[in-house]
Amino acid sequence: MNDDLMCTQLTSDHAVLQRNMPLPLCGAAAPGERVTIEFRGRQHRAAADTAGKWRIVLDPQESGGPDDLVISTAAGRSVTVRDVLVGEVWVCAGQSNMAFALKDATGGLAEAAQAQLPLLRLLTVPHVVADQPCNKLPPTGWQACAPEAAASFSAVGYYFGKHLVEKLDLPVGLIQAAIGATPAESWVARTALESDGDYRPILERWRRSLACYPDPEQTYAKAFAEWDRAADTAEREGRPIPGAHPKLIGPGHSWTPSGLFNGMIAPLTAFPIRGVIWYQGAAAPERAHQYRKVFRALIRDWRRAWGQGDFPFLFVQEAAFGPKRAEPCEHSWAELREAQQMALAEPNTAMAVAVDVGAEKDIHPPDKKPVGDRLALLARSTVYHQHIPCTSPVVRAMTIDGPRVRLRFSHTYGRLLTSDSGPLKGFAISGGATDFSRGNRGFVWAEAQIEGNDIVIWSHEVARPQAVRYAWAQNPTCNLINAAGIPAAPFRTDDWPGVTVSNL
Repeated sequence: MNDDLMCTQLTSDHAVLQRNMPLPLCGAAAPGERVTIEFRGRQHRAAADTAGKWRIVLDPQESGGPDDLVISTAAGRSVTVRDVLVGEVWVCAGQSNMAFALKDATGGLAEAAQAQLPLLRLLTVPHVVADQPCNKLPPTGWQACAPEAAASFSAVGYYFGKHLVEKLDLPVGLIQAAIGATPAESWVARTALESDGDYRPILERWRRSLACYPDPEQTYAKAFAEWDRAADTAEREGRPIPGAHPKLIGPGHSWTPSGLFNGMIAPLTAFPIRGVIWYQGAAAPERAHQYRKVFRALIRDWRRAWGQGDFPFLFVQEAAFGPKRAEPCEHSWAELREAQQMALAEPNTAMAVAVDVGAEKDIHPPDKKPVGDRLALLARSTVYHQHIPCTSPVVRAMTIDGPRVRLRFSHTYGRLLTSDSGPLKGFAISGGATDFSRGNRGFVWAEAQIEGNDIVIWSHEVARPQAVRYAWAQNPTCNLINAAGIPAAPFRTDDWPGVTVSNL
């Protein structure tokens, strides 16, 4: 909008306002000037303060529309915001797999060509890195979902929103805030990072990098090449990865700690939302053990910033990627998926598994519809209270009887199956760890058999098993699903130290 009477682009033509929540609107006028908002036949008034700022909170609204929202002043200025819906607003955030456009997804061009969805609206947050929290976005605005707008929007977000519109018959607004190859700490407020000593290495790496920038001697490029070789060798041998990824971070870089929270998330936090869908983690898998904590800190920090309590936070576990390994092994990506799953300890969270829709040679797997649909199933069940299957099978108990291990599962929705109707794949078994420094955890491939809601695992090479792992690899071969067709997440029954345990 070209008038400062309304100071936020979050309320533009084609906007979706969050239903059943107070709706704060703000802007600028002459000091003391009376401002009136008219919406759905009701008028709301306030006066600008001595700095010329005004704020009016609309009463919670029922879903529906479209309606016009008119802001006017006693001096005769007026702005009309047209085609406004009231419904469900979700933030779609993370890195490149959330930013991945519908036009680039499998079947995405055909999908976009028919994407005329009057109840779905899309807003893309411009890429901004900032040193301090911003209270306003650069010029942008909502778009009604039509072919051109849908084609360039997040594929995961689009499929999520389309699914909800079709199943809930409600207006849905999606706000995309995503940048590729960005670590979690870029999306967390500085106060959260500075208040915990565990994040001091993150801030110190950033300060050292700024001091070296622009690095004419290529110190960082040489350090990364050396680190990459050492990290790959260590991971193949099951030894700890030697430290964190050396990254040159200059002014305005998207890896700036808190930079993306300040520039892209803080401006959204005055705008009521239903919840967040999140797809991020692959930027720094060598710090998977640290991700256990920083991801949960991000969830808590965003909820603090919005001040809406524990709003729904739904996230995607990383898909399969990279070369397959012939033998069971340690891997940072397996530990990253485990770290993501640990965030389920936070209230009102849910996780969509994507290990089955990855691509060996593409860190951006193009099959995004299953991911968006699985997030939508989680939302329909946990947020909108529909009684539908939505989650992966989960290990609830383990018993060891001689050479055999029995795992009992919940969320089977009646039974366990394999996705290809063949024998179970992806299970490994160990008789015990003997030397962590050399990666010797003793795992060998195992036989596995489904018995109702249980799986029995064994190997003739392991007489006294102690631990079982499933799909514990960067790109595992695995096929366990429940009766709803939802794949099991990778898991392990041991808690032996991994290859990322020392990296901060």
